[in-house]
Amino acid sequence: MSAARVGARAAVFALALALAAREAQAQDPAPVEARVRLDRETVYLHEQVVMSIEIVHPSDARATWEPPPFDGFWAERLGTRALPDDPSGLHRTEFRRALFPTRAGELEIAPSKLTYVGDGGAQREMPVRGLRIRVRPLPEGIPPDVLVGRLELHVAGGDDRVRLGKSLPVTIDFAGDANVWDAAAPALEKHLGGDVEVFGEAPRLSIGENAGRATTRRTFRYALVPARAGRVHMAPLEMDYFDPATGHLETARSEALAFDVFEGGADEARSPFKKRAPLATREPFDLWPLLLGAALLFAGSLWLLRRSQRTQLAHAARAGAPSPRIAFDAASAARGTSEFHSLLARAVRAGVGARHRFDALPLTPAEIAARGAEREAVDLLESLERARFARRSADEDALLERTRLYLKL
Repeated sequence: MSAARVGARAAVFALALALAAREAQAQDPAPVEARVRLDRETVYLHEQVVMSIEIVHPSDARATWEPPPFDGFWAERLGTRALPDDPSGLHRTEFRRALFPTRAGELEIAPSKLTYVGDGGAQREMPVRGLRIRVRPLPEGIPPDVLVGRLELHVAGGDDRVRLGKSLPVTIDFAGDANVWDAAAPALEKHLGGDVEVFGEAPRLSIGENAGRATTRRTFRYALVPARAGRVHMAPLEMDYFDPATGHLETARSEALAFDVFEGGADEARSPFKKRAPLATREPFDLWPLLLGAALLFAGSLWLLRRSQRTQLAHAARAGAPSPRIAFDAASAARGTSEFHSLLARAVRAGVGARHRFDALPLTPAEIAARGAEREAVDLLESLERARFARRSADEDALLERTRLYLKL
């Protein structure tokens, strides 16, 4: 065989190998990278640490993370969020967990697994490395059952007066980035004395997020039944907690509670009118009480109508996937109530779903952003989430106006 023919065959073979390599490269999924980190490497026992799994991926690679068992930690899920694009142009998605170590020493976070779908729909798995963290015991002299992390304590009564024989609702909130689920129920009996009976409900726990960290609220509800009339006063409640930032015990202090207990029938509770004189001693008939009574009756009717409308709108917003208009009207009617922020967020999600044709009601703001929703909607949902879980006053009118503009109502 001539050298020319051998060379030609070698060139054809090399070309075939190059084409095969190019085709294999085209079929391979784009690179996916997982970056694992903790927001701090050394913490105190029960102190919150945030674990982040940052996924760098092409726009068409959909990833899910299967977390490890987190042995030795109390784990709370934080919302998945979309981060600014990598300098390479790839997208970044972050999975997070808030971890609270339950024992001291060197703790290991086991390796986990990432599952993603690449180009062509092929599903692939990728290992995610584990981590180690050093957990310090609480300093000497600190009680072992103390809460660890920033803490707020709030007390709110349902009214400033109650009729003798009736009950007054009282709510006590422990809130912060500490392990507040371990908070014991306050012993109100010793603060109120023997003249007030205390009936407690089972506590409730809610988890939110503020500034990238888990914010937990443990709520205790009580019914107070006073045994005598007069003024009842309860001094502010106090709770010690360990602040990792200072390394010392700090004290959270609530508001004071005071209310009046009065005797009499229900119709005498808040009557602004004087008792009417007997018929024999009455002065000549005056028209103004009749007019005032008619005005009060009219105002009462309007109040009942408004309350009925608010109830109907709230039920309509909870049933199924409401229209953005119905959900927005329900939120508008709930201004000043505890349901306002959740109903307004429902209206935003209803608008996102109507605009982009997917069910946005069960999704987090980050998941909604990952599906292509406008930044305006994502920012609004994050603002509503912060206002809902953080005990800070929010401008409800401004939130309503931003939602109205987004929904184009």
